Amino acid sequence: MTIWERMAECVAALPEPFGRQDVLRWFTIHHPEVNTVSVSTHLQFATSNASPESRGAFSNRTPLVTRVGRGEYVRFRASGDEPFPAVVVVEPVHTPPADQLVTIPESVDIALVGCGRTKRSAPSPAADLYTSSGFRKRRAVAEDAAESWYILSADHGLVAPDEWIAPYDVALDSTDSDYRSAWGRWAVTRLVHKAGLLRGRAVMVLAPAPYADAIQPHLRAAGADVHEPLSGLRQGEQGAWLTAEVERRGITLAPRVPESSSPSPVAGVPTRQAVAEALLTFRQSNEKLHASRLGYAETAEADELLKADPFAFLLGVLLDEGIPAERAWEGPYKLKTRLGHLDPWLVRHQREEVRAAVAERPTIHRYVEIMADAIVRAAELVCSKYNGDASRLWAPGSMADEVDRRFRAFHKIGVKKAAMAVELLVSHFDVDLADLSGTNVAYDVHVRRVFLRTGLVDVDDLGIVTAAARALHPTRPGLLDLPTWLIGRGWCHASNPNCAACPLTQACAKLTSRNVRA
Repeated sequence: MTIWERMAECVAALPEPFGRQDVLRWFTIHHPEVNTVSVSTHLQFATSNASPESRGAFSNRTPLVTRVGRGEYVRFRASGDEPFPAVVVVEPVHTPPADQLVTIPESVDIALVGCGRTKRSAPSPAADLYTSSGFRKRRAVAEDAAESWYILSADHGLVAPDEWIAPYDVALDSTDSDYRSAWGRWAVTRLVHKAGLLRGRAVMVLAPAPYADAIQPHLRAAGADVHEPLSGLRQGEQGAWLTAEVERRGITLAPRVPESSSPSPVAGVPTRQAVAEALLTFRQSNEKLHASRLGYAETAEADELLKADPFAFLLGVLLDEGIPAERAWEGPYKLKTRLGHLDPWLVRHQREEVRAAVAERPTIHRYVEIMADAIVRAAELVCSKYNGDASRLWAPGSMADEVDRRFRAFHKIGVKKAAMAVELLVSHFDVDLADLSGTNVAYDVHVRRVFLRTGLVDVDDLGIVTAAARALHPTRPGLLDLPTWLIGRGWCHASNPNCAACPLTQACAKLTSRNVRA
């Protein structure tokens, strides 16, 4: 049942005349899941003598009420034979800005993002297929707020951000009620299949009304704690709320990605396959760098902890952002030294202690508050989903892409870190994963720069870079990750690259004017 249908039920039940507070009270009793913002907005939409602008997209519907005084209403009568004289209201009823009214939890377990009409013209990862400003903002909020997020597609039901799909021309608001009902059930079934049982989990829906209304009853039936910040808001109000939420969270939106995905031919330059072969040769020659120890942390003691404690490895992956890699991988050892342990069952209840340990000089990470919170949340997820054993993320028999998805369920671990983690497990920890075609290069600044300057890609884009790696080494794309990262860090610097000494100098196109986007 839609909010409009509930409003009609409310209006029919209340004795005339009734006030706005009567409507709100009725909803609180009969439909407590509908927030007051949605109720107030729909009451305005349903008012016959409100201005057309105030009624928005509902102006073509038969009204439900007529306003007869300040905050006082009667049921709408098309004949005009009303027992109360109508007062024509020409100005819209003032509603505070949406960003002042709509609140959501700072973090949720799952976010569901509505797709968009504007799409790229070629098959792409679902996260990159939709190009509208609204979708990009919904995606940004979801990535920041949720442990994991998915896309609601009118054609595919529900898809993960990294699933490749082709453009399509189906919008849910153009389908009939039977389709929408079946679609909602189908989408939630796919969500349970991908994310597990929903009972007690916080799910945020960032989608236009046709998608949200179709999926909401099935989410609640599955036991989810549903949050719908866009419910009842008009299109412009939704846009305003998303803009405010992006700004409040301090999110910088990535620029739109151009369509081109194939590198331009460069006369006299070796083929892309030659570059890939040169990278693999360099990798093979550098295996000895890791013969004695892992070689990522600053000390041998920290490396030993990473190998001995799976939770320490998980935290190393999480911390590898915005600081030198060596400092990030040293972090779990410093945290254990300062806390006296690294037991996730204890860490999950020690938020203040963890924050103090991260903040102690020298700080474990430059982002003290953010990373302290992420560490505690990682411990909570390891305990609740893996019974306190982080090694279950890569349990025997797991496929590489499954492990990648498990890493991405953790707050502050996205596509880049997950790809890096999977490849490290296989390369340096001898973890036997099935189907290594599911590995990939990390979308790291060094990797991206090398891919651009060697001519492997023409566009700095997640989907294009990962697709190029898959094409170059389909049986194990992630094998290209380490050598590319080392080349970018050691020779292919953002400024003043050392092309003459670079191990790729014979195979590289040397397109040094190219650089990654911020």
